[in-house]
Amino acid sequence: MKLNQNDVKEIFEIIDKSNDICIAGHKGPDGDCIGSVMALYELLKPTKKKITVCFDGSIPYNYKSFVDEDILAKEYDGSKYDVVIVLDCSDVERLGKYKDILINTKKTICIDHHKTNMKFADINIINADISSTGELLYNIILSAGKDKDITKKIAEFIYIAILTDTGKFSYSSTSSNTHKVASNLMEKGINVSEIDNIIFNSKPSNVVKAYIDCISGINLFFESKLGIASITQKTIIENSVEMGDVAGVVEFIREIKEVEVSCVLKEHKNSTKVSLRSKNNIDVSEVSLKYSGGGHAKAAGFEISKDVETTKEIIINEFRKYFGE
Repeated sequence: MKLNQNDVKEIFEIIDKSNDICIAGHKGPDGDCIGSVMALYELLKPTKKKITVCFDGSIPYNYKSFVDEDILAKEYDGSKYDVVIVLDCSDVERLGKYKDILINTKKTICIDHHKTNMKFADINIINADISSTGELLYNIILSAGKDKDITKKIAEFIYIAILTDTGKFSYSSTSSNTHKVASNLMEKGINVSEIDNIIFNSKPSNVVKAYIDCISGINLFFESKLGIASITQKTIIENSVEMGDVAGVVEFIREIKEVEVSCVLKEHKNSTKVSLRSKNNIDVSEVSLKYSGGGHAKAAGFEISKDVETTKEIIINEFRKYFGE
């Protein structure tokens, strides 16, 4: 892909001149977010600058072995930064409790691959056609002539970002270049089999029970073209899991032959988070944008200040126009 060389050059000039750097991802971090943020952290760590890493939300169980959680900020303390670099985040609100870091910094940079990105930073490198923010970050590093700085650890994080956001290289955003990047990362010595096992084949029994609780409550509508499941606080508490641990339910629903749109409703204290996936030609990001969310045509989401049952009715009514009565 072609990058604006002036933007890439300016990004690294800003980093070079900065002493206090903050790297942040979206709340409820997933594999692409964690992989991208941590890859950039590892890239900048040798500079010996002060680097703060922010995620609003806990690291899911299957990524914990890759991340040193001692380096992560626990809360935002009002610190001021020379530059804030936001990855895999389409708008300010998605930073959650860390959104104020953007008003306490001299420069802001955003690197993202969501087509709904609001371009809220001083420098925005956005490519909605690329598989993941991880692949985009890799291309930026190469474009800056810093490919020799990619260590095995950095390669591992970028591979995690790509692997998870492409659904193991199965989504339509996966290109020939995506596979080339993965090949280059493998040449750094990463163990792709081990990474795959840790991320996809290591569910603790309590997480499995929570997963079963969720999928056992799948409801199908419009001749099974729309599938909806809920992850309730009752399920979270009874199984002693975090919300981020119960991943993959929305993909599981999409695997049902008749389902064209899958939906998972995640119950929080005063809101419901909605995850949407599309298998065919329906652009679920259009629905998400109506509720100040974002994402891609086939994978999007939003948060709404409604309970789960009310949100379910909203989703059913939104997709009635696509599937009819």
